[in-house]
Amino acid sequence: MTASSTSTGSSTSTAGDAAETTPAPLLRATIAACAVGAAAIHLAMVPTHMADWAPEGVAFVLTGWLQLAIAALVMFRCRRWVLLTSVISSVVFIAAYLITRTSGAPFGPHQGVAESYGFVDIACAGLEGAMLLVSALAISRPRLTARWNHQAMVFASIIPVAALVFATTAMTSKSASNHSHGCPKGQIPTPKPTLAAGSSAATSSTTSTTLAADGHNHAAPACVAENDNGFSLLGNGHHHAIVNNPLDPVTQAALDKQLAITREVAEQYPTVASAIAAGYKKAGPYSPGLGSHYTKSTPAELNASGVMDEEALRHPLSLLYFGNDPDSELVGFMYYSVSAVEPTGFVGTNDVWHSHTDICLKSGPDGVDAPFGADLQATNEQCAQVGGFMLKQTQWMIHVWTVPGWDNLSGGTFQEENNKLACSDGTFYVLPPDQWADNPINICRSKAPGAPSDKRVA
Repeated sequence: MTASSTSTGSSTSTAGDAAETTPAPLLRATIAACAVGAAAIHLAMVPTHMADWAPEGVAFVLTGWLQLAIAALVMFRCRRWVLLTSVISSVVFIAAYLITRTSGAPFGPHQGVAESYGFVDIACAGLEGAMLLVSALAISRPRLTARWNHQAMVFASIIPVAALVFATTAMTSKSASNHSHGCPKGQIPTPKPTLAAGSSAATSSTTSTTLAADGHNHAAPACVAENDNGFSLLGNGHHHAIVNNPLDPVTQAALDKQLAITREVAEQYPTVASAIAAGYKKAGPYSPGLGSHYTKSTPAELNASGVMDEEALRHPLSLLYFGNDPDSELVGFMYYSVSAVEPTGFVGTNDVWHSHTDICLKSGPDGVDAPFGADLQATNEQCAQVGGFMLKQTQWMIHVWTVPGWDNLSGGTFQEENNKLACSDGTFYVLPPDQWADNPINICRSKAPGAPSDKRVA
């Protein structure tokens, strides 16, 4: 009888000790929510990092799964070693984040290059910081919140829910889809355009060819060679960051079908002469990176629906050429839409459509011309000097580089400008804007289009 009582008492004591050392439900739920949120962000970023450097992509996979494992163990089999793993891993991940954002990674293709900050990565580090703090609290004071009353627990339950909502917001933000590294050694961030409409800098010979009305665009900084001969100074309208994310096989196959149609269109209009015969009219001079635009504006080209069906694909608003001579060859397309909202466009997420402001147009016997180029911003004074009128805001447009020989660009099919469209000296420098109207054929500083030299342009 005494032995039985002693055994029962020992068992009760052990169970009581375990209950006293098991973290309270609110602490465990908060740790798990932060871990799941951080894991989801890491796993969502895998394709971007895998495409950039496979070992880093693998590291993101392992990090995500480790954090998911911690979340599961904290909720269903929480032990001290699980909490210690949460603390130690969070310290390591936060330290890695701080190092890559300050001094740069110690190895890999971005060695020694500090990466830029973005909402999605700051959110991930914040979740890991919260995970670290609450895990440490669960080790030192496991029963904290265990004796809170029902009303307090209901109110406090918003904490783990808020962590998950915060992670979801980060994953759906633009910084997640446009996430990028800093520039590798030997490259620099794209310089910010310095020309604003009507500014005194308008006479610079190395200005951005186009800017938004507020003097900037929303593109994330790209990396260019330290001496890219002016290519990084080119711009192309008011838009969010151009992206070139990997697509899943099904999406890529659907996009390939659309792009195949554009290559069929390329066979119809191989030269400027063929475009003119089909009713396309010149709209501005040859511009490095952009080519010469020949436009036609029937309802088919204006594409009111914004859907890139076969009819729309076969009717680009602009055919882009490598010069304005009759035998100048086709290099790409500009598609247009008068849709009230951003077009559905091409399959996938990489077709970032843009618009332009302050485009100078001039009516003539051959139709409407653009003396300063179809993509070039002009001032009211400049437009008045050539007898033109200002179009304050265009509709949606996008460049598509699928013409064989002018495709396979590092920035993807929907890259802003084409680095194969240089001037005759292998650079991308343009004449001062006040000389554009006097040069209706091209605005290259070298006065002619030409192929970039491998020795001159990286």
